[in-house]
Amino acid sequence: MRIEINNKELFEIIKKAVNGDVKAKFEILILFDPLIKSESYIKGKFDQECKDYIEDRLFESIEKFRVIKEIKKLLK
Repeated sequence: MRIEINNKELFEIIKKAVNGDVKAKFEILILFDPLIKSESYIKGKFDQECKDYIEDRLFESIEKFRVIKEIKKLLK
């Protein structure tokens, strides 16, 4: 399944996630699932633990995205 989203919509989801919206964080994981899956191969085999690790790190790191915080300052 492929989800179509424009840049403005993605920015709004990221902005919500950076501000702690858990639903928005999960939306990001869903949107980037194909990329996460493609990067979850070790020696040519899909590795679920690797995928879980990537998702966990992304989920925990979203609120630390400084770029979005800087953009928010500029938009005020």
